[in-house]
Amino acid sequence: MIDLQLRSALLANLGDLTAGDRIAVGLSGGADSVALLRAALHVGTELSLDVAAVIIDHQLQSDSASISANAAKLATELGTEVVEVIPVDVMSGAGSGGMEAAARNARRTAFELYAGAHYVKAVLLGHTRDDQAETVLLGLARGSGARSLSGMREVDGLYRRPFIHVDRETVRASVSDLAIFEDPHNDDPRFSRVRVRHSVLPVLESELGPGVAQALARTADMLRDDADALDALAKEAHSDNIADLEKLPQAIRTRVIRALLIAAGATINDLTRDHVLAVDALVTSWHGQGPLNLPGAINVSRAHGKLILTKAPKE
Repeated sequence: MIDLQLRSALLANLGDLTAGDRIAVGLSGGADSVALLRAALHVGTELSLDVAAVIIDHQLQSDSASISANAAKLATELGTEVVEVIPVDVMSGAGSGGMEAAARNARRTAFELYAGAHYVKAVLLGHTRDDQAETVLLGLARGSGARSLSGMREVDGLYRRPFIHVDRETVRASVSDLAIFEDPHNDDPRFSRVRVRHSVLPVLESELGPGVAQALARTADMLRDDADALDALAKEAHSDNIADLEKLPQAIRTRVIRALLIAAGATINDLTRDHVLAVDALVTSWHGQGPLNLPGAINVSRAHGKLILTKAPKE
């Protein structure tokens, strides 16, 4: 029997799809993704959806091929008719964002190529409410802004997270009868998310009382609404004209500036708030400074009442 909370979450998340549509579940072999696949197969039958399991082999562990094969075997045993294992090259994409960012980028590229080739309407990811809480805490520790603190969306383009409002304990209890692979990276204290999961959140729950994870996830929902509204206003106000930019509140102006920098080719992972504020000073505290050299070989200066953004030619 499927857990009723999980069934309800999936029905709400997939309610806009029609009979015959194909969805893909990102399967790692861990408890969260296996629970998602099992529930998706059940709900998929109810809604007449085709459910595929897509396993991304990051090739970062010596036995990764075996781990992926075991996940594929489990998916087949659960009744999945279409199971795909896709190896990706993470190492070649590891840059300043670190290995975790490179793995995420490689994984997403693989999902999107698969979805395009197989007419997949949605890729389901197994993130839970606890994952959302961890994301918010990590953002707080890094001094991030509202967009980062708003966490992960339940629906984000191709990607969907049906269990983002369900606690991890409930999700994992639904597959307690199965032999689940646990990625050793999930218990490796070298990773900040692992330390948050096993040390920081339990202390907060102990000292502040139960419900901290739920409160953090609720905070993410509220901040996402605020960030979406500010982003929409910034999009309407998009301009490189100094006179226009000076009139804007800082929260909107800095969003416009960031969008200008990204459009010009700035490296997103390396673009910090300090960079944006330095450009903002060209607008609000002009005394002849500049030009600025920013990540992605972007030069920014002020001239003729405008911000001038140019990309340095490759040597």
